[in-house]
Amino acid sequence: MWKLWAADTVSVVAMWRSRIDISQGLDGEPVVLACFDLGGEEIAASAHAVAVTATERFRTASMSLDEVLEFRELTALADELADLARRPGMRTVVLVPARLSAYRDAVARFVETRDDAEWIREEDREPLARLRGLLVSLEELCAEALRAALSPRTAPHPC
Repeated sequence: MWKLWAADTVSVVAMWRSRIDISQGLDGEPVVLACFDLGGEEIAASAHAVAVTATERFRTASMSLDEVLEFRELTALADELADLARRPGMRTVVLVPARLSAYRDAVARFVETRDDAEWIREEDREPLARLRGLLVSLEELCAEALRAALSPRTAPHPC
């Protein structure tokens, strides 16, 4: 699936070849993976948004254990996306449903906080334009991945 948007002066292709892959893990358990292709600019915008969201969300001096775990997950995701963005061209992004949800939530928070702000930082303008169009596709893929993960056909078989 792909969609083309014009946002500010950036034409944005949201997502290519989104799909859910259900395979078998080493222990025989089903593994649900969300796979989709993004261009280098969209991956870089995603890495920026996830890193900024993690920084803004967790800049408090004290955090609960759940917040520390969420911060670690977002930091790992931002690093993974930044690594993908270092190589030019289209890349396939592969995420488990939990990480896909964290990605979707970070992108949604980034877009929402920028849309609600009275001003926006210059370095956020292009990522915002690129990610605004990606959000709908991410939400659809996330819902599909969660349905697949909770489906009885992917449930573990008794030994």
